[in-house]
Amino acid sequence: MVVKNLIEDFLEFCLSLDASVSKEFIMDSIHNFAVNHFPIIRSGLFLEKEKKLTIIPRNNFYTSEMPPERYLLKEIKANRGLIIEELNNEYKLFPGLEEQDNPSDILILPLYDGADYIGFLFFYTGTVVELNNLEESVLLLTGKFFSIILNKNILYNKMEQRLAELLTLQNVSDFVNSTLDFEKLLDITLDAIVGLIGLRSCSITVFIDKLFDDVFSRKQKALIASMENKKEIVIDLNKGIYKKLASKRSLISGMVEINDGDDIFSFFPSKEISNNTRYQYIVLPINKGNELYGSINIFDPTLEHLNNIQHNFLESFVNQFSIALQNAKLYRKQEEMANKDGLTGLFNHGYFQNRLSLLLNEKSKWPISLLLLDIDDFKKVNDQYGHLIGDKVLKELAVIFKKYTRDGDLVARYGGEEFAILLPETDLAKADALANRLVKIIDNNKIKLDNERLHITVSMGVAEYTPDQSKEYFIDTVDQLLYQAKDNGKNRVETAE
Repeated sequence: MVVKNLIEDFLEFCLSLDASVSKEFIMDSIHNFAVNHFPIIRSGLFLEKEKKLTIIPRNNFYTSEMPPERYLLKEIKANRGLIIEELNNEYKLFPGLEEQDNPSDILILPLYDGADYIGFLFFYTGTVVELNNLEESVLLLTGKFFSIILNKNILYNKMEQRLAELLTLQNVSDFVNSTLDFEKLLDITLDAIVGLIGLRSCSITVFIDKLFDDVFSRKQKALIASMENKKEIVIDLNKGIYKKLASKRSLISGMVEINDGDDIFSFFPSKEISNNTRYQYIVLPINKGNELYGSINIFDPTLEHLNNIQHNFLESFVNQFSIALQNAKLYRKQEEMANKDGLTGLFNHGYFQNRLSLLLNEKSKWPISLLLLDIDDFKKVNDQYGHLIGDKVLKELAVIFKKYTRDGDLVARYGGEEFAILLPETDLAKADALANRLVKIIDNNKIKLDNERLHITVSMGVAEYTPDQSKEYFIDTVDQLLYQAKDNGKNRVETAE
């Protein structure tokens, strides 16, 4: 009857497992089976490749870094059969566990995948073990069956991982063909990384100067985007990890302790990190041809997740992102061309009108002031010097306007020789001060021609928007002030009272 129960339980145990269940479930099943038929108080698994210990039952004493006694590992590896040893001062496999449990004997089943040794199962018993032939045979079969199911489980998990990677690549590829929005591209890509790896500690670095402004200097203005925020920093490509990426053109991986002095700290995504904490990391370059445009940065505080990700998959992932990034660049360039004046590079009249409408509806940007200006006697310049010199005047004035206005201000070519400067979060006094400063700068500026210097002046109208005005009335008010400045002698500013 006992024999029958042992065989039936063993068969039931075997039938209950397949490759799709977790390694922990397999270990629990083996432990429960062994406890029913042997005086087992604890069981465990040690895998040679991972150097990791799994024990059943689990408790707070358990640590995955508890090492076995090294002198016994060679003996276990060389023995393909069942090992039964009495635990004493001369034979201790895991001293920490044995001091806690105080077991009598240990049963060890070396595990092999064909000829390859992969680790061992072990069982601690509460009493001295004496096995008959059937019990020994069942334990040996348990070890062989576990080796088979464990390898299938590993292959199954790898297959699931590869399938997830392929599906993610497909999703990224679909996204490449469906969006041209730069900000959305960053967000979706970060979501994809988190979904794939299960880590929120990731960021994307993009060299804005190279990507959108075609500035190929060694110091690059860079945007670092993470799940938490976006920030801009300047990165020196002659130093640190980006110097390596620029020359190597392939991923860099390693282990680092995050300290304030580490250059990798600058693109670590989280604000709340502890110094001297160890992180595994992978930094993947975003390349186009021979040019480095940024990187995707993944950090792993568990020191485990990144071991399960194939590097060639990550490189394929980054290649897909790089294609999307270049598409976003082209789209933004086309948008800029549609919104810019071809001669001066300033925004055109249509963009100015759209932007003014948006700002007037966004009260957080109030007060809003507007400057309209016109080049004095510009027709005479064209008549006397020709339209090429007239174009030179327009371009030089555009340079002055961009130099002396802020990043958030909007400078537009309003039409012909007229320009508009839109000033969010600027009251009338500050706008008037800027207008008078510009008039003075232009008056003192002499445009260099072949044999002479050309003196140019401008007239300006300035007003601050009030909520009772329509957009059209606001523009007309400033326009009337501009013509008032013309009538009052030119080279001057007229400001609304």
